[in-house]
Amino acid sequence: MSKLYRVLTLANWEEAKTKGIVARCGNDHKADGVNLNLPEAVNYTASKYFTPNEKPVLLEVDTTEFSDHIEWRYAIENEPWLRPLARIKGIPVDCVVSVTSIDPKLLND
Repeated sequence: MSKLYRVLTLANWEEAKTKGIVARCGNDHKADGVNLNLPEAVNYTASKYFTPNEKPVLLEVDTTEFSDHIEWRYAIENEPWLRPLARIKGIPVDCVVSVTSIDPKLLND
């Protein structure tokens, strides 16, 4: 099983559970794919894009179903790790292995 991670708001996760798919966000539309994270990128992503009042959650995603559609983008100065981008419409909820609340202390106010 290949695992990557996705950070999103609790509200987006609740919506995804009813629709069966984790929809793309604004940055995903710009990139024309679903941005995913390696473990070392999770804290950076959470603190850069989310605030405590959004109650972000971390999804652990089994990418086996769409691994052929993942583009491995190079590291950049502020993000010194590979940056996976899944060229899919959204993450099927069935691919989510676990959901964990993110510690608000890690986030911007």
